[in-house]
Amino acid sequence: MNITYQYAVKFVCGKSKGKVVAPGDYWTAINVHNPGHSKISFRKKIAVALPDEKPGCVTRFSDCILGSDEVLEIDCDDIFRHAKESQCKIKGGFLKGFVVIESFVELDVVAVYTAAGRDKQVETFHTERISPRRREACLPDLIPVPDENGFFCRREEKQLIITVKNQGCASAGHSITEVDFFAYGKVSRPTPPLAPGASVELSFPIPPHCFNPDCEFRITVNADGSVVESDVSNNKANGICIG
Repeated sequence: MNITYQYAVKFVCGKSKGKVVAPGDYWTAINVHNPGHSKISFRKKIAVALPDEKPGCVTRFSDCILGSDEVLEIDCDDIFRHAKESQCKIKGGFLKGFVVIESFVELDVVAVYTAAGRDKQVETFHTERISPRRREACLPDLIPVPDENGFFCRREEKQLIITVKNQGCASAGHSITEVDFFAYGKVSRPTPPLAPGASVELSFPIPPHCFNPDCEFRITVNADGSVVESDVSNNKANGICIG
């Protein structure tokens, strides 16, 4: 279980005729800053609110990446685009609701709100720093599995057999498993989705000159980083096949 930070940021976008908020033009700009020293990923979705106590549509999550100290902005054009792609109902070019942001690290999230009346001049300006709520997130955890003696050398003819297991509490999507035979090159294999507790066996051809006299290798599961895991420190394992 990992702690996820979730930010629910209110947005008001477009031209209002005065039924819900005062007549005028409204803009929201949400700035997301990565204060850390390494690249991070986060995801966002749009939850639309409708009048008369009716819930609106909720878009799918989309992923974003920020390098160290980088900032991106989610503005009304982005919100309208995501809503239209999800076929949300938009009446009269006016939309309100929440942008929901989730990350495994804490971010700086600041919303900027502006509004203009009939003369098109800015009449209100407000900024708000959004505090996160902390949620426990269930995640997959992919590992290479040794044999009953703790070794990784399982051979069938000229193939090295590697078992990949998802020991996490959530399903893992498609990933890549890689075996590095060092001076004799690397071999990668696509790894199918794995439910919690499930495993799969993958075969890798052993380079013909690897036994010199022994064949050493390193296994890396989730080598492309496509699966967000609860623990990536257990993705690698070293093995040796005695010649």
